[in-house]
Amino acid sequence: MPSDNNMDRNNNLISNHFSFFTFFKSILFFVMICVTGFILINTYHVVTHKQENVIISTEKRDNPNTLTGIHLTHHYKEQKVFSIRAKKASIKNKRIGFFRIGGLKQLELENMVVDYFVPREDASDIPSKNNNSHNESHDLISYISRASHSMPVFKQQLAGFAATHAIIRYHHPDDILTIINAHYMEISNDQKALQFKNHVAVHYQNEIILCKNLVFDVRRCQLESNDKFTHIKNGVIHKGKGFLMNLRLEAVP
Repeated sequence: MPSDNNMDRNNNLISNHFSFFTFFKSILFFVMICVTGFILINTYHVVTHKQENVIISTEKRDNPNTLTGIHLTHHYKEQKVFSIRAKKASIKNKRIGFFRIGGLKQLELENMVVDYFVPREDASDIPSKNNNSHNESHDLISYISRASHSMPVFKQQLAGFAATHAIIRYHHPDDILTIINAHYMEISNDQKALQFKNHVAVHYQNEIILCKNLVFDVRRCQLESNDKFTHIKNGVIHKGKGFLMNLRLEAVP
């Protein structure tokens, strides 16, 4: 039979193993608690705080004033609000009418496609439309302005933003699209409207409007033209001159 000393030694060994196992379990439990807490805190931060995530994918060319392969996206909280894609972005002299002014520079995009999704937020959480701060405003022009300033190679002061072969896809809260495309688009000098010029077309469901020039008042969400236009709805053609409509192509009194 084993002696008392051997039994005590075995008991101590078992006790030490048990203590080590208990200590290891405590450490593992503590680590799991920390990891879980970290995940919960970050999840809470994502859900309850405003976010703007910007993704930029560009390919720099030999010309320092030109980029190709533009792709930029903005998110507000967990919702995609804005994205812009373009074949090329360049710094050029600002265009006024048929002329370009040498002392003023503007950012110009080629083959631009913009998707804008109306933010789906509670009224109390949406910044006022009269708020002029670009950091808080969520209208279309504010996002285009942020996009132009997010391109790191263009550090100089810009006097404007324009695009050739431009497409704007406006996503309404009910997921219906209004699409505006034109040969040329620029932001107005007062930063309140988008001006479309040359071969303008506006599509909404089974309707289309064709005209030469169009002004999109972003804050009022209105389309205005003083030119002759063609309105096609359900195959019926109507011609006229001058109109004021909302983005669902309904006449505004």
